[in-house]
Amino acid sequence: MIKLDLHGMRYEDARRAVDELANTYWKWDPEEEAEIITGHSSDMRNMVIGILKEYDIDYNVGGPLGINDSYIKIN
Repeated sequence: MIKLDLHGMRYEDARRAVDELANTYWKWDPEEEAEIITGHSSDMRNMVIGILKEYDIDYNVGGPLGINDSYIKIN
């Protein structure tokens, strides 16, 4: 599993990191998943979700049950 920890990053740096991850997403093994740790910031989470939607990437906030909103899982 690929992990990207944005917790504590500035928004500009986090945006670049998520864009880079999204750009390389298509090169992954289709079975591989990624986890983006956002912390509990709703602004950071919403920024990441916006980028994932731009790239048309499927995701779950907090895993399949949506219990823990501090990360986003790409599947």
